[in-house]
Amino acid sequence: MNKWTNSKILNLIFSLFLAVLLSAYVLSTQSASRNGNNEFTSILPEKKINLTVPLNLQYNNDEYVVVGAPTSVSLAVHGPAALVTTTQSHNDIQAVADLRDLGVGQHTVKLAVKGVNSALTSTVSPQTVNVTIAKKTSEKRKIKINYDDSKLAQGYSVVNSVINPKTVTVSGPKSNVDAVDHVTAEVELAKDTKTNVNQTVKLVAYDRNGTLVEVQLSNRTAEINLTVNNSDASKKVDLVADPSDGDANNFSITLGAKTVTIYGASDTLSNVDQIKVPVDLSQITEKTTLHVDLPKQQGINRYSESTVEVTVTPK
Repeated sequence: MNKWTNSKILNLIFSLFLAVLLSAYVLSTQSASRNGNNEFTSILPEKKINLTVPLNLQYNNDEYVVVGAPTSVSLAVHGPAALVTTTQSHNDIQAVADLRDLGVGQHTVKLAVKGVNSALTSTVSPQTVNVTIAKKTSEKRKIKINYDDSKLAQGYSVVNSVINPKTVTVSGPKSNVDAVDHVTAEVELAKDTKTNVNQTVKLVAYDRNGTLVEVQLSNRTAEINLTVNNSDASKKVDLVADPSDGDANNFSITLGAKTVTIYGASDTLSNVDQIKVPVDLSQITEKTTLHVDLPKQQGINRYSESTVEVTVTPK
């Protein structure tokens, strides 16, 4: 009986000893595994970048408007270099402000980030934005074209302007919409502009004092066409043939145009009643149609047509 009892006690002691050894082995293995992972992770090169990403406001834009929020925010991304580089080439990253459960009034909203790999650390700045939600009011406004006419070359002016669209819908809180006096298309002219201008320009809403008003516009840009001409004095005068190197009595000379408009200094134009069209008869042996350049004259800057068609027929 004592032998059996002693044997049982020895077995228990041996089993306990094996259990302790096994536990120690498992713990040492897990520790080594963790250390190995940490060492592996620390070997991977890391990278940090700063991005500018759009801010997407989620709300019912058929009934409400939101003012006060920036159009973009800063985003810092940190992590394994390969993942960060891949993220840098993506254009679907955005910050999001969810306003769908908020009512009319002022709110401070926390921003979330979408489109960044979960293995990366991202921090948006600012982390919150202050916005005002208001009932939406909409009205139409005419678009005015604005440009610096001092940029036009001397003697030139804009004689016609075309804008598309002609009107724009202004939306926002009622107080803001009511404050909008005009919507302006700002045209940038080069110095000494002499030719027509075609531009796609940004639209901006102003109050009567010329202060920017924060509203939403149905069109952010407009197409502008400016016709630029010399603004000197003008006068319509007769065209007359001025034959040379031949007897004009032996030819029939017909001009394709009877008159032309001349442009220049008013004191010069007042003394001009006709423009002589030079016609060289020396080489005419049969019916011939010529295209003759109108002569340059001091005080005349330009003609409405620079050439005239002349038909010469021997008699």
